[in-house]
Amino acid sequence: ISVFLGPYLISFIMFFLFPFIFGIIISLSKFDGTSFMPSGFNGLNNFIMIFTNRVLVKDFWGSVWTTIKFALIIVPLSILIPFGLAMLIKVHPPGYKFFRAAIYVPGIFPLTATGLILLKMFSFQNGFINNFFNISVDWFGETNLAWFMVGLFCIWGGIGGNFIILNAGLENIDNSLYEASQVDGSNKWQQFRYITLPGVRYQLLLTLFTTFIGYMNLYGQLFILASNTPDQNAMKSAIYRIQDLLMGSSRSFGYASAMGICLGAIIGFIAVLQMIMTKD
Repeated sequence: ISVFLGPYLISFIMFFLFPFIFGIIISLSKFDGTSFMPSGFNGLNNFIMIFTNRVLVKDFWGSVWTTIKFALIIVPLSILIPFGLAMLIKVHPPGYKFFRAAIYVPGIFPLTATGLILLKMFSFQNGFINNFFNISVDWFGETNLAWFMVGLFCIWGGIGGNFIILNAGLENIDNSLYEASQVDGSNKWQQFRYITLPGVRYQLLLTLFTTFIGYMNLYGQLFILASNTPDQNAMKSAIYRIQDLLMGSSRSFGYASAMGICLGAIIGFIAVLQMIMTKD
C-alpha cells in the first residue's frame, strides 16, 4: 500500500499541505520574501487591513464581486448548453458518437494555445472574424467586449466536462419510465419535467457547484485575452488581483496570503453547500 500511496502522499504534502500551512503562517506574519521564514509575527493585522483599508477593500473585494458577477452569468450557460447538447445526443441521431467525442475535444486543448488562437482570430488589425464579416471591432479593446470574449472562451473550453456528466446522467434514466408515461398520455414537456429533470437533478447540482467554484478561480483566460485591455482594473478577477500583489514592484505577501485564505473560505463555503445538497 505504501508503494502506491507514496507518490501521491509526497505530492499532497509538497503541493497542498505545505503551501496551505505556510500560507496561513505568512498571512499572520511580516514576510518580505528576502528570507524563507517571516521576519516577525503580525497577528490578524493583514486580515484587518483587507477589510478596513480603502484601497485594499476596493481592489480585492471589488475583484471578488467582479468574479462572482461573471460566474453568475457564465455558469448557467455552461450548464444549459451542455445539457441541451446531451439531450440531443440522447436520442442517438446519425453520427452521434462522433459528435459526442467532438463536444469534449475543446476540454483537452491547452488553455494558452487556444487563447492565442482566439486572439489571432478576433484580432482588430488582421483577424479572420473582422476580415470575413468586413467589420472593424476591437474585441479586446473595450471592457464589455473583452469580458464577452473571456466568457466565450470559458464556455467553449469548459463545455466538455459538464457534457460528459450530464450525458451519463441522461443515459442512466430508465427508458421504461418514458414508455409508461406515454401510455399514461404524457406529452414531451411533462416527460421532461417529471422524468428527465428529476433523473439528472444530482448531476445538475454537481455541475452547478463545481463550475461555479471553477470560475471563482478565474485567472488564465483573463491573463491571455485581456492583458492589453485599457481598463485593467475592470478586468481583474480575485485570483488576478492576488497575483498582482505577488508579482508587483512592492510585493505584499502578507496581504496576498490573507486574501487567498478569505477567497478559499468563500470557495469552501460553496463546497460545503454542495456536499449538503448532494449528500444523497
